[in-house]
Amino acid sequence: MKFESLKDVLTFAIRKEHDSRELYLMFRDMVKDPGAKVLLEDLANQEMGHMNLLENALKSGKMESIGGKKEIMDLHLSDYMVAENIGPDSSAQEVMLFAIKREQESYNLYHMLLGNYEGTELETLFSKLVKEELRHKETLEREYEEHFAQWM
Repeated sequence: MKFESLKDVLTFAIRKEHDSRELYLMFRDMVKDPGAKVLLEDLANQEMGHMNLLENALKSGKMESIGGKKEIMDLHLSDYMVAENIGPDSSAQEVMLFAIKREQESYNLYHMLLGNYEGTELETLFSKLVKEELRHKETLEREYEEHFAQWM
C-alpha cells in the first residue's frame, strides 16, 4: 500500500481503529462468556477514543503540510494482521490472547509512524497512541497472568 500524503496515513489509521472497534463489537455479540463480553466492550470503547484522536488530527487541516522523515510506501499490512480469530465458543482466555495480539499490532503500527513523524506536530499524537496501546496490552497481560498463567 502506498500513501501519497499524511492524509492517507491518518485515514488508514482511522479505518484501522474503526475496523478494530467493529471487530471487538462483533466478537462481543458472538461470545457467550460474560467476562469476555465485558472485555470486548471495553476494548471497543478504547478504539473509539483512538479513532476520535486521529479524526481530530485529520480535521484540524494543519497536519497535511507535515512531512515525515521518509516516504511511507509500505506499511507491511500483513505484519499487523491477526492470524487467529475467535468465535462463539471462545473462552475469556482466548479472547484475551486475541486482544493482546491486536494491541501489540496497533502498538507496532503507531511506533513505526511515531518514528517517521518524530519532531513534527504529529509526534505528540503518535506518542500518545503508542503509550495507550502499550498500556492496554500491559493491562491485558496482567489480567491474563492473574487469571490464566497460573495454570501453565
